[in-house]
Amino acid sequence: MTFQRPALVGLNPPARVWPAVWLLYGAGLMAAAQLGKLSALAPVITPALGLSLAGAAWAVSLIEVGGATLGAVAGVLAQRCGLWRTLKWGLAALALAGLGSASAASAAGLMGWRVLEAAGYLGITVSAPVLIARLTAAAGPRTQALAMSLWSTFVPAGLAFGASAAAAAAVPLGWRGALLAGGLLATALALAVAWRGTSDDEHKPTAASPPLRAPARVGAAAWCLALSFGLFALFAVGVIGLLPTLLVQGAGLTPAAAGQWTGLASLSAVLGSALGAVLLRRHWPARWPGLLALALPAVLASGVFAARPDATWAVVLAVAINVLGGVFASLAFAALPRVVGDAGQLVRANGLLTQFGASGSLLGPPVMAAGVGAWGWPGAAAVGVVVSVLALPLAWRALRGV
Repeated sequence: MTFQRPALVGLNPPARVWPAVWLLYGAGLMAAAQLGKLSALAPVITPALGLSLAGAAWAVSLIEVGGATLGAVAGVLAQRCGLWRTLKWGLAALALAGLGSASAASAAGLMGWRVLEAAGYLGITVSAPVLIARLTAAAGPRTQALAMSLWSTFVPAGLAFGASAAAAAAVPLGWRGALLAGGLLATALALAVAWRGTSDDEHKPTAASPPLRAPARVGAAAWCLALSFGLFALFAVGVIGLLPTLLVQGAGLTPAAAGQWTGLASLSAVLGSALGAVLLRRHWPARWPGLLALALPAVLASGVFAARPDATWAVVLAVAINVLGGVFASLAFAALPRVVGDAGQLVRANGLLTQFGASGSLLGPPVMAAGVGAWGWPGAAAVGVVVSVLALPLAWRALRGV
């Protein structure tokens, strides 16, 4: 049994599309799990392989480097190579890197496998959301918006899954066994996609799905959406990146407690995405909720990054910030096909969104930390205000009429 290409799915009721959407979402979860697994295992991997603290941080962040530098280019290459083929090779890279990293004998060896994981992560993130958009296009705009809203949760959900699963597996299996288990799980998912996936015939024209053309220039609205998403990612990831240190140094929590509360705050973005999906189901325009979800976190950040922070208040506000961030991410991904308009631009626009989102994720913690270094903890909130002020007019332009 093979999964039919988008044109044939359009002949079936919308419910027939969802098994494939969930499979693609599973690929996204597996990709994002690579962000969380090494963070959870770093305390035991670092002494075993002689990694410095900075080296461990680089090992974690290598996943985002490919997206930050090559996202737009990877989107174009994925279209030329075939989106299903790109997705399959991305999962295969995750599987091979997961199995190989379990046998790493040095820090350099681990870094090498991590680079391969970064390539797999990039292949999945530039192909899967476009495939979801195309698969659901013929099922109607409501189904497509809900599916893209679901995709927007893949990072927080996958990160939480990767961190918790790796930490749990490391107790009986050790860190090598945990990495091996992750590689086997990625292998199983890669085989499932290979069994269900199409042959890459996306370029053939059909009545239900227009033929692909050479990638057109991405319009101004798509650029504005990608830029605003990158600024949003800078702020959201910066908050999560600094929250553990704030709770330990500023509020007196233990590192373990700070890590648990930070994980809760990060996972709360999934609730925000669910709220975004509810708005989409009720046919709310994306513009005003999206702008509100960008503006309010800048106000709330002053309560998190206070000169003398209260732990409970900081966690509650951080959760609220991430819920709002989940709303914006949900609406941004759901709006992407409508903002782009032309099917020939969708792959490239998604590549831009990936690149700016990854760039913001990389820059968020150091930029906000620089604010802390200059003005104390309130400096992080000041950076958040500046970032939000820059993002709001871009989102206003991008979501016009959406």
